[in-house]
Amino acid sequence: MLAVIVLEILKRIPLIFSTIIKHFKHGPPQPSWDLKVHLIVSIAGTLGAPPYKKFTIEVAQSSIPIFTYKIPSDLKLYETSIPHEYRINAQAYIEKLVKPYNIVIDPIWKTPRNDEIKGELIMDKDWNEENDWEKEKIVLFLHGGAYSTGNSKIAHDFCCKLSRTSGARIFTISYRLAPQNPFPSALCDSLAAYLYLMNPPKDSGFKAYKPEQIVFGGDSAGGGLVVSLGLAIRDLGLPLPAGIVSWSPWTDLTHSMPSFNDTAVDETDFLPLLPGFKFARNTNSDAYREFRTRSGNIIRNIQKNPEIKIIGDESLKRIGNQSISFYVVNEGLGIPYVSPMLAESLGGLPPLLIIAGNVERLRDEAIYLAYRASNPEKYRLPKYEVDFDNSRFKSPSKQVILEIYDEIFHNFHYSHLEAAKVTVRRASEFISTVIQEALQANPTSNKFETYKITYQGEVQNFDESSIEHVLTWDKAGVFPGV
Repeated sequence: MLAVIVLEILKRIPLIFSTIIKHFKHGPPQPSWDLKVHLIVSIAGTLGAPPYKKFTIEVAQSSIPIFTYKIPSDLKLYETSIPHEYRINAQAYIEKLVKPYNIVIDPIWKTPRNDEIKGELIMDKDWNEENDWEKEKIVLFLHGGAYSTGNSKIAHDFCCKLSRTSGARIFTISYRLAPQNPFPSALCDSLAAYLYLMNPPKDSGFKAYKPEQIVFGGDSAGGGLVVSLGLAIRDLGLPLPAGIVSWSPWTDLTHSMPSFNDTAVDETDFLPLLPGFKFARNTNSDAYREFRTRSGNIIRNIQKNPEIKIIGDESLKRIGNQSISFYVVNEGLGIPYVSPMLAESLGGLPPLLIIAGNVERLRDEAIYLAYRASNPEKYRLPKYEVDFDNSRFKSPSKQVILEIYDEIFHNFHYSHLEAAKVTVRRASEFISTVIQEALQANPTSNKFETYKITYQGEVQNFDESSIEHVLTWDKAGVFPGV
């Protein structure tokens, strides 16, 4: 696999030269970008292009470990496994939660193909269980990868920086991946991890964490998943964590917001204009063929029962007979635990820190998510009816912070840029603050803060007039072009 990737990069030598010429002749896509950033975004943006169709989903999923990162000497990593009983307990909760959507859900999620959930704990090298447990804090971090690739190892570098700066342990898991394990498999495994932290087995090597000592964190698909997990816990009446941090979150799988379909973003972000981010579509794949068969059966069953109302806009029924996502069929894209931006209400959540780049493809859904959480009554979904009036969660989420990083692309926190250092520092401050407030049972009054962070890392007031088109967008949840 590594040889194939190297070959693909070599094929992009003409692109490298053309980017260099473009950079010096016409200037970079963003004023502050140097040549290194311009090249990184240009090359990374082609890796999800049609040539990647030659990879099977199995190869794409198994290739990720080659990018693992060596743990620094001041930290240590402890590998662990969450016993199957936690998944069974979580499954009972999730079955209850998703019952209204069963017609669009593949039941295969209930039969996991492996018994344990693999995970890793990153912490200070001197950490031990005898520490003052009341001062302990932990981040449950969920990786990205469009729900179909990735594992607990791919965020090692970032998680080490976050652990060192925040003083928190970081717990990452390898949740089940689609298409072999579609929605709500990842949600179920994430809930199992939360239950595990709050009630670990005796041989876990740590004591039980209070929910007030836990913060959820994630990026991209993982950034959407932590919000979905927060919604699920809220709706199930389980104890909420102290807070949620979400980097470049994918929270709208209907791709309905303006920035996703803006062709100008092709120059400034490496995420392609590819519905569902189905990168590995080689038909010489057992998983892909099985996915086509299973999803086709679900779609035909939906078509045989047109009287059954799906959750979401009617446009989801008109996308076509092929599912755009490995995660769920088209008619399920509007489920709130799939696309949390589209929940009937985003009130009643723990403190939220939502982070996005100003020139990334997922920018607008991050913005709309934050505003909907801060004022559910004002920012109702405009196009299709959800039952907001009967929602138990009309009140705003207690604290919402939105940070938009200027001239910055998707998942910038993995980069060498100053903005990456700033977001680690600010997220660490948020983690410590919300845990302290939760433990003291001294929550802040409702507040909504918005910030612009410049390319150089300067924190400024956010100009809301620059996103008026997002806040007044009347097609949220409507699949474009059908």
